[in-house]
Amino acid sequence: MISKKVFEECLINGLTIGFAESMTGGSLAYEMIKNPGSSTVVSGGIVAYSIEQKIKLLNIEPALISQFSVVSKEVAEQMARSIRAIMKTDIGVSVTGNAGPSVQENTHQLEAWIAIDFQGVIKSFHLEFGQLTRLKSIKKTVEFTYKKLIECF
Repeated sequence: MISKKVFEECLINGLTIGFAESMTGGSLAYEMIKNPGSSTVVSGGIVAYSIEQKIKLLNIEPALISQFSVVSKEVAEQMARSIRAIMKTDIGVSVTGNAGPSVQENTHQLEAWIAIDFQGVIKSFHLEFGQLTRLKSIKKTVEFTYKKLIECF
């Protein structure tokens, strides 16, 4: 998988990475940790699945969630900034979304927002899942996120 390329680029460039995951439930971190020597690159991750844990563990502002919804560009970007600060890494990656079959309060579709804080530069991305199954939506998000990470190097 492309996660190996991201791992190798981090290793070559002496960069560390942290993950703030909701919808993907730790899948992003798992893909990176499969690589031998991952402890030199991966500082850690937080799976903050509920709104309460996003607030408590990732310091997401409740007002931000109220204004934009928990599945939003704004929340994803704050999650990426927060995980980078918490883990003291060069790269912070976040995902928040609806994999289905139901959707979060104040949201209307199966979708994900992904944010990457690469040494202070934030990039965010939106995916829509249409009729994909829950597992296919998660897989698509993980693959897409690693493709976007490799583009950052």
